[in-house]
Amino acid sequence: MNTFFNKYAVRIAVTLVFVVVAWTIRASLAPMPFYRHLLASIPVVIITQFIWSVLNLIHKLLNRWMPFRQYLYSRIILQITVGLLLVWGLRSFALYMAPRVLDITIEPLARAMIATINNLVSITVNLALISEYFTGRWKQSIVKAERLEKEKVQMQFMHLKNQVDPHFLFNAFTSLDSLVKTDPDLASRFIGHLSKVYRYALQHRDKDLVPLHTELSFLGHYITLQKIRFGPALEIDIQVDEKHHDRRVAMVTLQMLIDNAVKHNEVHAAHPLRIRIYVENDYLVVANNKQIRRQLAVSDKQGLQQLRQLYTFLGEREVMVQDGDDTFSVALPLL
Repeated sequence: MNTFFNKYAVRIAVTLVFVVVAWTIRASLAPMPFYRHLLASIPVVIITQFIWSVLNLIHKLLNRWMPFRQYLYSRIILQITVGLLLVWGLRSFALYMAPRVLDITIEPLARAMIATINNLVSITVNLALISEYFTGRWKQSIVKAERLEKEKVQMQFMHLKNQVDPHFLFNAFTSLDSLVKTDPDLASRFIGHLSKVYRYALQHRDKDLVPLHTELSFLGHYITLQKIRFGPALEIDIQVDEKHHDRRVAMVTLQMLIDNAVKHNEVHAAHPLRIRIYVENDYLVVANNKQIRRQLAVSDKQGLQQLRQLYTFLGEREVMVQDGDDTFSVALPLL
């Protein structure tokens, strides 16, 4: 029912307007009982719908033969002119037949009013059809722009994920080179976790969203690698209730945020970098204590911006970033 009214809302509204206009004119010129007004309104509705249907057919034919994008002004003038000529022909035929069939006399004033109303119907219907066309094109352009913008953000996000991987891989191989010489058993475990991390990345590389439990499972292997690399200098505490495990997050965002914390902060056993991951108010929060590096790694600050843009398209809620004196946190909406 709603779809019907959405589709024909303008058509119904225009018809009602002309019913009211015709009713007002009749009431002022020739007062009559209410039921006579109702009966007289039936032809107004029928004629308006007939004119609308014919003009709509002409509108569609002209869309094929004379599209707006190529003949904008001449098309509008032609469509309105054709509509007026059509109504003039129908009106002339009706006024010719009425006295002969119904044995009535139509006064000049009535003829003029009929002509005025018919012309208004024709112009109004054509303007409604033209407006409907341009409104539809405008909506299509908005949808297309949003789709292109989403594709752009997704490509940026994929590029960001591809940037994270080489950076992480370089650090992993550096740590592995040292472990092979000092602790072969630990090096073997390291390789096992590393393979699981990259298996996850390969299996889900075409996905934007993954279940939270899947992301946390992957994160466990990633954290193990980081713990092997930093030891007690890095503390990561995950407190996420199982009731949230079926919610979804953007893939590898937790890894990216942990990498971001490690990249911008000192990581020492005497002053551990503490990272907490928890759920608060339907947001997945990644927070760390701030102990800014004296020499910061080069950063274009695009990661968080691209993450924000991605979540803007994935849902209604935004990524929230809080940069306090002692703590830095990023809150991701659970989807």
